[in-house]
Amino acid sequence: MLAHVHLMPRGDPAMDTDDTIARLDPETRTFVAATAARRAALELRGAAAFTAVTQALIDLRADPRIVELAARAIAEEMDHSGIYLSVARAYGPGEVPAPRPEPIDVPAYPGIGADGERLLRVVGMCSINETMACSFLELCLDGATAPLVRAGLRSVLADEIRHARIGWAYLGSADVGDAERRLVSEWLLPLLRAQWRGWRDQIATLPAGERVGHGCPSGQAIERAARASVRDLVLPGFARAGVDVVEAMQWFERSSD
Repeated sequence: MLAHVHLMPRGDPAMDTDDTIARLDPETRTFVAATAARRAALELRGAAAFTAVTQALIDLRADPRIVELAARAIAEEMDHSGIYLSVARAYGPGEVPAPRPEPIDVPAYPGIGADGERLLRVVGMCSINETMACSFLELCLDGATAPLVRAGLRSVLADEIRHARIGWAYLGSADVGDAERRLVSEWLLPLLRAQWRGWRDQIATLPAGERVGHGCPSGQAIERAARASVRDLVLPGFARAGVDVVEAMQWFERSSD
């Protein structure tokens, strides 16, 4: 069953209308609509990624509570796409078509065995990518003043915090022992490098400019938030889980790639 697509949290007084949008200049409306439409498509990729994460956790025989969080995340990412699409249509001067789900290339980690690949898939998507996504959304929410956008961002952020916890919960579970932590230690740098490259590639394709009050910070601000997230949240989180982060930290601190 598809997720129920809601634009705002239930009971929010701003749910139905935002009269300020009609008074905006056309350039701002077009900028925000295009940004929201882009995010709607990216959230569908997130749904596809969590399909792979859920299967990985099932195959790993993870705690059912963690599997349930991952399974719920598929529908929640679809829901996020609907939230962003609704924002795009509210701001857009014309018709904004709904994106369609597309298959994604699931990362492969050769030479480590099936369960090792599954572990790294969960860690890469949740512990790294979703933690960075939380920092991105906090940046957007901190600057947003438009009621429609703020309510939508709050809803998405609440879910993304849970999505990040999937990776950290599994990494801290009894199913992950010394051998698994050594594996993550060996692969942390490649995992981080791939995720960082993906974020920077997306940032590089953003249009110039910003509309901070409407949840659209500049590419430079997004990159700063992403870098702070890795330095202050992602790598310390791995260290607390017993993963060796020295090599990854050294690379990240000196890397501009």
